[in-house]
Amino acid sequence: MFPLQFCGKKDFRFLLWDNESMSKASSDLTNAVIAHIYKAGGYAWRASSVGVFDTKQARHRAAAKKGVADVLSIYHGILIAVEIKIGTDRLSDEQEGFMRNIEHHGGRAIVAKTEDQFKEAWAAAIAGI
Repeated sequence: MFPLQFCGKKDFRFLLWDNESMSKASSDLTNAVIAHIYKAGGYAWRASSVGVFDTKQARHRAAAKKGVADVLSIYHGILIAVEIKIGTDRLSDEQEGFMRNIEHHGGRAIVAKTEDQFKEAWAAAIAGI
């Protein structure tokens, strides 16, 4: 599913994930998630939680909040956070905490690994709303 790069060694331990392909897969899944939420009657956006380089101060500024889900959405007044995970990628401690806080305050949290898995999780999350 995800292409590997060969690093010139004749040993499988030197195979690396092709980060460009992983990034494209993540972006494609994120776009599919947002499109599905819109089709279902919700409102969704990609939540950028990556820091930025401040050219005036010549330094990197961290994001305001670590662990924010990749996609935030509203469906019938309920916040639904969707974290995109591709391959063996796992939730960080900050991401787990963010998802728990969303659920603690009445929202829903979904970890999306594939489009089909997301659609099933979405259906379960909005059941009864």
